Amino acid sequence: MGEDNRRLWAEWVAREIGGDEGRQRTALDAALQSLQTGGTVSEASNAARAAVGATPAPPPATYFQTGGTRCRFCGSVPAVPMTIYEHNGYLILMTFKNLKGPFCRDCGLNVWRRMTDATLLRGWLGMFSFFIAPVTALINVVNLSKLTSLPAPDPNSSVRPPADPGQGLFRRPGVYVYVGVIAIVLVYFVLVLSR
Repeated sequence: MGEDNRRLWAEWVAREIGGDEGRQRTALDAALQSLQTGGTVSEASNAARAAVGATPAPPPATYFQTGGTRCRFCGSVPAVPMTIYEHNGYLILMTFKNLKGPFCRDCGLNVWRRMTDATLLRGWLGMFSFFIAPVTALINVVNLSKLTSLPAPDPNSSVRPPADPGQGLFRRPGVYVYVGVIAIVLVYFVLVLSR
């Protein structure tokens, strides 16, 4: 279970169930366990409520129960199955992360922007990572159209409010750091070749 998923469920538990820290931890553990065993978002929210003796959420309207892929974070429709990637380079080591959907437009953009920005910000800090990071970012850019082609999530279908998409990628530092690194490398090679 990814940290992003745990954080979003922790926010949902605090907002929807409330109570002291022990009560929230019990509800969160029940929700995450339900998801890990293949439960749906609705089953996870009901498991969280049942674990602390809260009344179950009312079932969604029948016209939303007729199918459709639901967002893994907020449970809203429409959602698209996709994977978002992140690469972090270090001088010797590197780490790869991915987060599998389905995502609604808002939750997906939130995750996409954070993971792509992290790739551009820290992805280039190694010999191999310098070349892997742009490929990872390019894969994310190609997959972005899956999210942007979705309509806004239907608020009546969600278990909790969708995530705020946050600032666009060009309002985050990763793009500018990576462009700066590329510019420095190009200037270096131009100076070396001109000698």
